[in-house]
Amino acid sequence: TKLDPKTPALLVCGRVAMVWPFKRSAPTDAAAASGPAAKRSRRDNGSAGGACGGCEQRVSQELLDVQLELQLLDERCAEDQISIQQRFDQSRRPHFDNRAALLQKVPGFWHSALCGHPSKLVAPFEVEALKYVAELDLRENLDRRGSFEVRVELAENPLFKERSLLKRVTFHDASTERVDVAILTAENDLGREILQAAASAERSVLGWLLSSRSGGDGLSVQEDFGDVLRRDLWQDPVPYYLACHDTAAATAEPTAAAPESEAGAEGASGSGSAGSEGVASGGGGAAAS
Repeated sequence: TKLDPKTPALLVCGRVAMVWPFKRSAPTDAAAASGPAAKRSRRDNGSAGGACGGCEQRVSQELLDVQLELQLLDERCAEDQISIQQRFDQSRRPHFDNRAALLQKVPGFWHSALCGHPSKLVAPFEVEALKYVAELDLRENLDRRGSFEVRVELAENPLFKERSLLKRVTFHDASTERVDVAILTAENDLGREILQAAASAERSVLGWLLSSRSGGDGLSVQEDFGDVLRRDLWQDPVPYYLACHDTAAATAEPTAAAPESEAGAEGASGSGSAGSEGVASGGGGAAAS
């Protein structure tokens, strides 16, 4: 499911659900005048020049009341969903904390999981920098509008000053949000180069943490890091860690086999030469006799 950055979202049992606006205010006169023609026609008392003619007369108040009831049920459903999700988030948190403690024992886990994801989340310029990611944490549904935060802990490294990065996205309603971006300061020239590249990269882990984007722009075919993390990577990162190492092993095998093939070829060549010399020597002896 593609996440619209302007629509608060929550994860219900691991699946993304959209949070419906709980209230819809009546349009102002200015909004009514500037609205789409198809919608303005309903408020223009069915002008004679309208293509629909008597459509409004055929839409009864009873039908409009039924649609209103359906909308109210949708809003109640969204309220119940977020309540259920928040309750289960509390139940899942101890398991996430236990998983984090176990992952600390796996060297380079999050670096490998990020690099192993098929969505190509990691930009080439940040591959080395992400080796210092010691811990990654996501906290969903911080409020009833689906706000969330992502925290990244860095190990001691020569690139950046900060050891903890935190990005928080707060949804105020269905159309407005506040993004508190992470702060990262370069420690040397290489760190500055990485930050400069991240600032302009279309897709980058560090770029997402440092930018005011909450998710994909809704127009791009590709999801960004925030989308993929919430929808997939955070739920089960282990397969992507394994995929990264499987790919590395498959790449290393032909390289390791090449010297063996060359050594075998040289051995065969040496044996052939020795055999030829022996045949020549034997032939000479026969001629002498």
